[in-house]
Amino acid sequence: MKIQSLSYLLIETTDLQEWADYAKDVVGFMKNDSLSDEQNLFLRMDEKSFRFHIKTGSSKKYLAAGFSLSDKAAFDNAKSELDKAKVDYEDLGHEIAKLRCVEECIGLHDPAGNRLELSYGSKDASEPFASTQDIKGFITKGLGFGHVVFAAPNLELAHRFYIDILGFGDSDYMNFPMGPAPDAPEVKLNFMHCDNPRHHTVALYESPIPPSGLIHTMVEVNNIDEVGHGLDRAMQNNVHISSSLGRHSNDMMVSFYMQTPSGFDLEFGYDGWQVDWDNFEMQKSKIPSFWGHAFSPPES
Repeated sequence: MKIQSLSYLLIETTDLQEWADYAKDVVGFMKNDSLSDEQNLFLRMDEKSFRFHIKTGSSKKYLAAGFSLSDKAAFDNAKSELDKAKVDYEDLGHEIAKLRCVEECIGLHDPAGNRLELSYGSKDASEPFASTQDIKGFITKGLGFGHVVFAAPNLELAHRFYIDILGFGDSDYMNFPMGPAPDAPEVKLNFMHCDNPRHHTVALYESPIPPSGLIHTMVEVNNIDEVGHGLDRAMQNNVHISSSLGRHSNDMMVSFYMQTPSGFDLEFGYDGWQVDWDNFEMQKSKIPSFWGHAFSPPES
């Protein structure tokens, strides 16, 4: 199976306007007016019809991540491989495919219970993208919109699913002590890439599933000034800064983290490593960042 990229996120909220304000005033996404209504907000960050679909519901949480395959042949092959591996999946039908702006799609869960969708034929919007904050484009071409980090209580079981079933490749295994004490527990993460140069499209963090359903997702801008402006906008709009500015040790991303209205974090970054996989050896990192990235959970 050759998954090309992360194509969209589905998110639930109890307050659609809160998300609309956050997307417009902080992140710089563009609302797709032709798809959005009183119950649904479709957000663009490039030529695609949407990258984030936020819908009104009873909670604030992540619902699903959509991943793209190249064409119908690749899509049908993916279903055949899932059948051979005896992995349950659901054909989501024509109406859902139309809502997702794709040709066909299926839904499934990884071993940790994280909801995934596979599709092909992602459609472009009819209008050019224009950021509400004059961002000169997000880094998506040939890479998908960014990455997601899922929680996985059984890390190895979930990791093998992405490698053996979904066809991801290992980028990095990271483990480091959670604090200075000699007996501090280790943080463990697997970082994995799909069929594009982005260092990782999915990462798995060994932990219980959080109430928000997701650890974080990431979007990438074109230069460090856009990161700084994004940090300014987040602080000016009283958005919780979950992590200070820093540079990661594995994908080289310069970024900060902020909390979204649905409780998970959004990493807002620049300068992520685009890897030549033919000349790459899997990494084993002992530190999360070269500098910065001081994490600060929100007050309960």
